[in-house]
Amino acid sequence: MNPVMATSGLQTGASTGAAQDEYERFCAGIERLCGVALAHYRQGQMERRLRTFAARSGFHDLDSYLEALKKDPSALESFQDRMTINVSELFRNPERFKELERDVIPRLASASSGRFKAWSAGCSYGAEAYTVAILLSEAREVSSFQIDATDIDKGVLQRAVEGRFSQQDLRNVSPDRLRRWFGDQDDDGGRAADRSLASSIRFGELNLLSDRYPQGCDLILCRNVVIYFKDDAKDLIYRRFFEALRPGGLLFVGSTERVANAAEMGWEKAGTFFYGKPES
Repeated sequence: MNPVMATSGLQTGASTGAAQDEYERFCAGIERLCGVALAHYRQGQMERRLRTFAARSGFHDLDSYLEALKKDPSALESFQDRMTINVSELFRNPERFKELERDVIPRLASASSGRFKAWSAGCSYGAEAYTVAILLSEAREVSSFQIDATDIDKGVLQRAVEGRFSQQDLRNVSPDRLRRWFGDQDDDGGRAADRSLASSIRFGELNLLSDRYPQGCDLILCRNVVIYFKDDAKDLIYRRFFEALRPGGLLFVGSTERVANAAEMGWEKAGTFFYGKPES
């Protein structure tokens, strides 16, 4: 789940006086309604986005927009869908997944006697989880594996379970893997993943700020998910990721992300986009 901040030029009147109070009321109301903690996102970007949503829905202020969302479940569901953008693809950043296939998975699997537990945190519609399922299915060093794939967005989770991907989603998948792991093209060029892949993934709803994390993971993938959170929320999530890994496990982050205060939290740098939990 990747929050996308609006680029609208609308003025927000942000951060002072009545506008600040209104923004805080809206955030508190949304958290009560659906558990999404907007207050943990950077305010300037988030407030611009919220006020743009409100204006496009015909409301001049956030208070009236919140009241409308309370009364209309379909409007609230639409709001949640619009709050996140789910842009992904299988083998996104192929060179990173090549490193995962060549170096990371064999090393982690060897340390776990062939058993492997991965977690795709903020899995969107499942492209990353299915990518990892392919790699683990093909890895000689892996005798068995479990993949948890979680997101806060119920709608994309349903899509993830279905395992259908567009031609754009599949552009980095090799011809051999397309033949092995995906069905025939549909009229739009998309394909459905083999059900054996879906059966190896456990999809579920999870709020990274409040819900219990899977434990004992060999690998956690959280890429381009927390980049818009405030620093204190990021720190909380990265500390909890550290606790969720087994000793020797790795966290895989996005190409524009880094863990601030990593050494203080106990992380070891384990590659360009990898952070490790020490063995002991």
